[in-house]
Amino acid sequence: MFRDRVDLSFAELPAALREGAMHRFAILRPHLEENVALAATAKHADVPLRTAQRWLARYRTEGLVGLARVPRSDSGHRRLMSGLAQLIEGMALLKPRLSVA
Repeated sequence: MFRDRVDLSFAELPAALREGAMHRFAILRPHLEENVALAATAKHADVPLRTAQRWLARYRTEGLVGLARVPRSDSGHRRLMSGLAQLIEGMALLKPRLSVA
């Protein structure tokens, strides 16, 4: 659906992705501009520290575009063969056998 984030400018992102990127930047801003510890910034925003570290790394390498959450290219695609998926669905709909008890 989308090219790599690096190939896009911030203005080319859809509005929803821009808003998400700006929300993440607002969380990182105290660390970037006021030298607040990243752990304190993440805790205040109720974001796991490791997530904040990933956001910060992507912001430093890609800028605001790196903070946009681009959907996966394989979203909505099944990895099972169609016949196997139908077999599993059919088995799930079968009534279980009566127990011996």
